[in-house]
Amino acid sequence: MEDGWDPRFVQEQVGHEHASTTSIYTCVSSDFRTRTLRRHLDATVAAALQGQNGGRV
Repeated sequence: MEDGWDPRFVQEQVGHEHASTTSIYTCVSSDFRTRTLRRHLDATVAAALQGQNGGRV
């Protein structure tokens, strides 16, 4: 999953009917979690700032 594979694809490859079952057996590294969280937080802050400035950042 860290390499960009679609979670649904991984689920189908291991033969799980439900994504919740797959999630029990999959884990991502703390670095990946941190990078993903950072990317989303940065995008959220940028969007908020853009909205405050009428599109000017």
